Amino acid sequence: MPADYLLNLRSKLQTRARRLKSTSWTIYVLVLRQFWMFFDSESVLAAAGAELLARYPGAQGLATRLVQEIPRGGVPEIEDEGEWAAVAYFILKRFAQENDSRNVNKFVPLKSATAFDAYLQEFARFYLDPFCEYIDERLDDTRFVLAQLVRFKHLCEWFWRSDLYSLWSGNTIKGEKILAIKLYEFLYREGIRIHIEPSSVSGEADMVGSQEGPDRLIADAKVFNPEKGKRAAYIIQGFRQVYLYTVDYNEAIGYLVIFNTSDKQLRFAVKSGSQPVPKVEVNHKTIFFLVIDLFPHETSASERPQPEVVEITEDEIAGVGSVHASPETKVPE
Repeated sequence: MPADYLLNLRSKLQTRARRLKSTSWTIYVLVLRQFWMFFDSESVLAAAGAELLARYPGAQGLATRLVQEIPRGGVPEIEDEGEWAAVAYFILKRFAQENDSRNVNKFVPLKSATAFDAYLQEFARFYLDPFCEYIDERLDDTRFVLAQLVRFKHLCEWFWRSDLYSLWSGNTIKGEKILAIKLYEFLYREGIRIHIEPSSVSGEADMVGSQEGPDRLIADAKVFNPEKGKRAAYIIQGFRQVYLYTVDYNEAIGYLVIFNTSDKQLRFAVKSGSQPVPKVEVNHKTIFFLVIDLFPHETSASERPQPEVVEITEDEIAGVGSVHASPETKVPE
């Protein structure tokens, strides 16, 4: 990711964290909500947050337990800084929903202070600082690739759409593989070590990154185009492949990148629909779906007729992942 872009993004994040830490208790919750509006509106930050939560699926439960134990003087012992950052994410979100900043005393083990600003200083030390520092440090960490994939989507749709569509339409038989190679080239340029089509017991994953290290990047690329036989069932089958690869390699996260070369809109009706990238969690595995629109629309979005929508539901997706069938089992078209 460009250094100047990251520097600007980090500066914005740090500015808002400093603003929170200097805010009086009288308006703290309001400013915390503004912090989250900024964070969620920046696709790269939101993607980093979503990937953090996917790596620590038990964080929400730990955050709930923490709030329950704070009044009794207990704090869960969490040694992993990433897991603590994920817990802090949920605590920060939960406090932002409070109507009164004085309710901060529910979230910090500070008993002697009587001034609410002192509670807020402890709150920042416990949650705000670890969360912001962790996100800041992971923005260009090659293990956290969702932010890079979001940037790849923007580059494809804003600048490369015509060229990529031409590559696909010029050879629709091999077009999917051609587009996949463009994705792998981008990730390689971003510093992610990749191995294309390594062997696994479930077949051949399109890409597994950094196979030698403890973290492996599991990704697959598919084309969505119903007129060419690449229907919703084909995308669901792609999910199943990625899911099985995450099981094979014992990874918590997988990515399915979908190049939409049709004039139809592909929609994932999943619980995470409000997040920057839809995802589905099955058996403690999180699969992200990144849809890249490559169709060369001749008119602007405001002038186009309402597109036909092809919807894939979470039940359809999760039903495939929850069945541990043999790798040869096919999803019907």
